[in-house]
Amino acid sequence: MDDSRDDPLQAVRGALAVAWGLSPRAQFSPLGNGLINRTLLMRDEDGRQRVLQCLNANVFPDPAMVMRNCRAVTSHLGRERAAGRYAYSVLELVPTLAGESALVLPDGTWWRMYDHVPDTHTCDAADDPAMTRAAARAFAAFAAALAGLPAGSIGEVIPEFHDPVSRFRSYQTARQADRAGRVAECVAECESADRFAGLLPQWQALIRRGLPSRITHNDCKLNNLLFDDRGEATCVVDLDTVMPGSLLFDFGDMARTMLSPVPEDSVDLAEVRVRRDHFAALAAGYVEGCGNLLTPLEREHLVFGARLVTGVIALRFLADHLDGDRYFRITHPAHNLERARNQWALFAALDRDAGALQSLVPAG
Repeated sequence: MDDSRDDPLQAVRGALAVAWGLSPRAQFSPLGNGLINRTLLMRDEDGRQRVLQCLNANVFPDPAMVMRNCRAVTSHLGRERAAGRYAYSVLELVPTLAGESALVLPDGTWWRMYDHVPDTHTCDAADDPAMTRAAARAFAAFAAALAGLPAGSIGEVIPEFHDPVSRFRSYQTARQADRAGRVAECVAECESADRFAGLLPQWQALIRRGLPSRITHNDCKLNNLLFDDRGEATCVVDLDTVMPGSLLFDFGDMARTMLSPVPEDSVDLAEVRVRRDHFAALAAGYVEGCGNLLTPLEREHLVFGARLVTGVIALRFLADHLDGDRYFRITHPAHNLERARNQWALFAALDRDAGALQSLVPAG
């Protein structure tokens, strides 16, 4: 009996087992709740645990570049750790038996395997400012360690990924096309998007003033870190979006996912706010982890980065809703709209508190 319809892994299980020398009795279970890639925890009969992941080729049109980037990043971080300059664990790619860093199946899907970091877990929310500080310090140390990579060694896997001008343009295109016939129900959210456009001249001015381009993670959510049982961050994961960017992007992504007491898809908008104790912890941890990497221009615009990235993500959720939910994984038809409303509420809160929050950033 063909049960592949009940088990979507059935069709590829044999190929994965052969490629990595897994037991036919290896067990696979979902891992994490990412919106893009499919991630699985593999437990083999000999006790080995490793992480298998299928790259989303719709999001990453050049999987070969993604894998080159991952190899370059993990190799560099491994050298930094061996030299005592990086205190965190490093993901290790497990090559196939043929020595390849990924398996490409006949259907064009790309699968890769990482060693599982033992005695760790992920967290979706930071209830304690100490966890926020630990997360900020880890992501900052990650960026600081990658500062030694030669320019041009990391490709841009998603061009203009966080670029606010490009994202606003994409939103405008989705709004004008109204592919799913939803614009009429999103008047307030579209008005918020139009107000966000007021930040674009300031962003362009920062570029003209020499805001540095760095190799950054570009997806600094709490659940892209592994923590030990003491609550200490031990390893940065999900390296697919590592590419040239701005430290303001990484700080901003942490701010939008760690400052509010409710998750990004909460419909209880009255609870969306900026927890100042968490912001103080975030800023302190980030400055500490960056060491001497931050320039005065970057340090002085960390809150601006939080506002900018929160608005960019709100634009992306709104544009995807207007476009018929073709990018982010959803659980119900209004999911992306609810996410957009949540992020616009946080954007407004960050706007109101901007001056007070910037005063909490440690001086250089």
